[in-house]
Amino acid sequence: MNPELKSRRIGVVIPAYEASASLPALLDGLLNRLSYQQILVVDDGSSDGTSTLTASKGVLYLRHEINRGKGAALMTGLLHARHLGWEWAVTLDADGQHTVEDLEKFLVAQPGPNTGILVGARQRSGTPMPLHRRFSNAFSTWLVERLAGGPVFDAQCGFRAYRLDLVKNYPLEGRFEWESQALILCRRLGFDVEAIPIRTVYSEYGSHMRIGRDTWRFLRMYGKLAWTQ
Repeated sequence: MNPELKSRRIGVVIPAYEASASLPALLDGLLNRLSYQQILVVDDGSSDGTSTLTASKGVLYLRHEINRGKGAALMTGLLHARHLGWEWAVTLDADGQHTVEDLEKFLVAQPGPNTGILVGARQRSGTPMPLHRRFSNAFSTWLVERLAGGPVFDAQCGFRAYRLDLVKNYPLEGRFEWESQALILCRRLGFDVEAIPIRTVYSEYGSHMRIGRDTWRFLRMYGKLAWTQ
């Protein structure tokens, strides 16, 4: 039987942008379950006090001096986690859309030797997910699965666990489209994506995603990878 993730060298990476309002509760919840040295916040050029708040909690911290996008923040965090010797890293959004209680589902997961990403899989119908988000989630997941050649379950969910010896194969830069691209590249490298059922939460703080701009980036990424199948 494969060992649980919590028995391996593992930690949490949080990409954060203008997250001073939502981050305290998330960090407090994580610190009830993990050590300070297992939590890494990557501040993606915030100007609202995110850096001061993170420093006050004593967790690991990196900062982009300018906003480079969620994908770039994730890669900064994941590569640093690999440098620290972690084997896996769980990623959570800083905006309150992921519940700390669901972290345990990742920690007790037993990914196989051919698993590259564990992705949080949210229910769409009968949940707080807005109607337009249900449509975009279902449609983007379908598109990503076409390029990936297999199931990815929830292309837009940022609550994941990444196998860190694979991250050198992922793009160094990117914004919200990066997470879909990572799923495609993981499966193209011959590794599996497994689902971890999680709750569907929409917080009061909202998302930094911009429908027009980020949809265009997703479609541009999709077109580029479609030509390299």
